[in-house]
Amino acid sequence: MSAETFPPWRILHVMEATIGGTKRHLLELAGGLRAAGWDVEVACPRVRGATFGDVSFWDDVAAAGVPTHEVGMERAVFSTANARATLALARLLRGGRYSIVHAHSSIAGAVARPAALLAGVGGRRPGVVYTPHGFAFLAPGGRMRRGVYLAVERALGRITDRLIAVSPTEGAAAKSSGVVPAARVVTIPNGVAVADVPPPRARREEVRRREGWGDGPVVGTVARMSPQKDPTTWLETAARLAATWPAVRFVWIWGGELEDDVRRRVHDAGLAERLVFTGYRPDARELIGAFDVFLLTSRFEGLPYTVIEALAAGTPVVATDVVGTRDVVTHDVTGLLAPAGDAAALAGHVVRLLEDPAAGRRLAQAGRADVLARFSVEAMVARTAALYATLASGAS
Repeated sequence: MSAETFPPWRILHVMEATIGGTKRHLLELAGGLRAAGWDVEVACPRVRGATFGDVSFWDDVAAAGVPTHEVGMERAVFSTANARATLALARLLRGGRYSIVHAHSSIAGAVARPAALLAGVGGRRPGVVYTPHGFAFLAPGGRMRRGVYLAVERALGRITDRLIAVSPTEGAAAKSSGVVPAARVVTIPNGVAVADVPPPRARREEVRRREGWGDGPVVGTVARMSPQKDPTTWLETAARLAATWPAVRFVWIWGGELEDDVRRRVHDAGLAERLVFTGYRPDARELIGAFDVFLLTSRFEGLPYTVIEALAAGTPVVATDVVGTRDVVTHDVTGLLAPAGDAAALAGHVVRLLEDPAAGRRLAQAGRADVLARFSVEAMVARTAALYATLASGAS
């Protein structure tokens, strides 16, 4: 569809979590929409409070030619900063005459949706779209805490015109939990740009030499050190592997709020000489291609870009059978899955791949073909644009 066919609708994306997979998603989506002729803008903090080294979002959005508005938000359910952000967004929405406001992740969802309601006082409010990128009420923790998160999502769901789930199982969770009526849930998976995907195992040996990983097996991950990613189970899995595979090395890309605890556990487990912490790496995609096995132990996901990237790079994947991840990996077809928190089962899967590299390559080849066929940026942008058109035209 050409740019000339689009009415002059204005879309405002709102995001607090300007790091990791949500950052990647919004950059791909906003850039693709703008290239297709949509009037797209972004409201976000200039630098997130907790970046863990990933601070490029503001500059990346500007480089894509997408106008940005600085709105300070913080990673807290209830805060004065977020209350001020709600009022600031309401003024921006009212003055900018946006047709749609699209909030990404829970904090932006809690700020932007009330802002849209306030902006509509005395007039017509903009259409409200919300992409959770993983529901906080699925996170490990106390029942009361999860209950609060769920209650907030249900309350805000009353002013949500469409909820975009980035995976079928996230969509199912939205419907079963009553976050919004089932008819308002639309599943649009994350996408990767095929042109950006390197050939399988590209520059593998060069990367391993450069990083000093040696010639032995390398098991790695790209994950924020947070309760969602369950670093405790990851380290327990690594300890089991280290006990039976003296040559194996481990690599953890990125940091997080649990980093001090993770480093202490690594020292206590005797893994300090075998586990490399790289911190945030903008070239993580290249490093993933040099792993022998990619290991992810998340308790829940939206749709994990890291697993898609690993399979696209031709790296075998072992992961937990949870919301989001099971939509990417089919057990024993494109990778291996184990129950969340089951370090013994996860370690057993990794050992299987290390002992039979040919089997790992077969799984990875099948996984690469599958993700390139199912998860494209073009499809993600086109389906989101169609949803906007439906809402903005008043035909919903």
